[in-house]
Amino acid sequence: MGIQEGTSQIWHFGVFEVSERDLALRRKGIPVRIREQSFRLLVHLLEHRGEIVSRDDLRRVLWAADTFVDFEHSLNTAMMKLRDALGDVAEAPLYIETIPKRGYRFIAPVTQPESRLAAVRAAGSDAAGASSNDGLRISSGLHTSSGLHVSSRARGEEGFWIAVLPFKPCGSDAPLAMWAEGLTEGIVTGLFRFSYLRVIAAASTSGYAGKAMDVRAVGEEVGARYVMEGSLRQAGERVRLAAQLIDCTSGAHLWAETYDRAFSPEAEFALLDEVVPQIVSTIADTHGVLPRSMSEALRSRDISSLSAYEAVLRGFAYFQRVSAEEHLPVRAALERAVEQAPAHADAWAMLSLVYKEEFTHRFNLRPDPLDRALGAAQRAVEIAPSNHLAHHALAAAEFFRKKDQSFRIAAMRAIDRNPMDGFTLAYLGFLIAYSGDWEQGGELSRKARGLNPHHPGWYWFVPCLDAYRNGDYSAALEFAHRVGMPGFWRTNLAIAAACGQLGDDSAAASALRLLLKQRPDIARSPREELSIWWQPDVVEHLIAGLAKAGLSDTGR
Repeated sequence: MGIQEGTSQIWHFGVFEVSERDLALRRKGIPVRIREQSFRLLVHLLEHRGEIVSRDDLRRVLWAADTFVDFEHSLNTAMMKLRDALGDVAEAPLYIETIPKRGYRFIAPVTQPESRLAAVRAAGSDAAGASSNDGLRISSGLHTSSGLHVSSRARGEEGFWIAVLPFKPCGSDAPLAMWAEGLTEGIVTGLFRFSYLRVIAAASTSGYAGKAMDVRAVGEEVGARYVMEGSLRQAGERVRLAAQLIDCTSGAHLWAETYDRAFSPEAEFALLDEVVPQIVSTIADTHGVLPRSMSEALRSRDISSLSAYEAVLRGFAYFQRVSAEEHLPVRAALERAVEQAPAHADAWAMLSLVYKEEFTHRFNLRPDPLDRALGAAQRAVEIAPSNHLAHHALAAAEFFRKKDQSFRIAAMRAIDRNPMDGFTLAYLGFLIAYSGDWEQGGELSRKARGLNPHHPGWYWFVPCLDAYRNGDYSAALEFAHRVGMPGFWRTNLAIAAACGQLGDDSAAASALRLLLKQRPDIARSPREELSIWWQPDVVEHLIAGLAKAGLSDTGR
């Protein structure tokens, strides 16, 4: 049952290379010790990446039919050793996902150059004039003298890809060079956590380390629309990290940031733990640079022309605007997406969130929005148990269904699976606070604001409402103005209630008029509408402020 001699498949994912010919697993070129059964297990999962591989199938791969073995124990051991070799964990996998009662699935993006034998033959054909290709290309792999790259044509057909080039340490200081390497690896690994991003493996860009290059040319060569690059400079005990993200189709600089920090070799890991999540969240979460750019590129497209993946990206445009006008086409696109691709977990998760918005904001309301949101979220979790967006959607649906225990379990699973998603931390922290746990919700809200300095204004609602419920109406008003969303009903709710409590009758009345224009249902049944979000004590406190602002008929 061993691997056949003469085969020479090679796969790259993350910082790893798997060579079937050499029976070798390498991490950034350095061999990693791995048992034969674990290696064969990895190869089979790579050959069927993206598919659910049953335990029975793995039994046939690892053991002959007449072999007597404690299969369950032996397979569990082989899988445990494989995960140890990859540094993967079953609870929050980057590479191998456990599908309960079904099997396993390899979930990380993989690039695969052609076999060396085929490469030699192709090179001979090129030399003889039999091919007009500039490189040696199959599927998504392009093999050149500078290392493994990805075909720009293949990548262009598959959608929006991002590559992270090795960060350049300026100088010959060894600790700084090691930190630059760890920074690049950390960013790539962090981006892998976002299932809706297509990230080119680090092995495909490692050949550019230390080389002067034209970023747009590199993007074309590796097949990436977006390329991140950066540099590190040290002066004494300070280090300056400069990073930028470029859209290679236009040459536009989408984002650039400079981070100045104290630096010492002893504090290397702590510094990476601080900086990497900030970079990843700023460019990758729902309100990040990449989803904004990708959704804008698709926003003018007819929804009937969108693939399921593109419909998910199109969905981000709604969360960046939160309007009934944006909600309608996004919902239609996602409903079409799950019909086209019923196993697309991200599409189901995004559709669940959009259904939930019918209930919370009364946008394009149809019957049973929460039941539809719950069903879509459950489908997403069933398809991809490690998908943090699926658990995020499930948590949101359960919160509004008033299923507190189920909500908290799903919320913690979403956060554990991707602690770098500022949007998930902010929104679920927002709901945790509103469910009554203001301490934990406030802490998650604070972390979310720290992850992305360019976060949307609604991240301030937790401290705003927390100040209000504690009677600090001036602070609540300050936070409400910091939100900076005058067209959003919750902003005017907070301003009207706080100004009412402060006795600023003019400002309170003005905010109340805007609130009731945006949400007339609050005038008809304030307790029912506000109880969607807040606990009874906060609801009564808000209604008291609105009454002082001029809201009538607030009695029970």
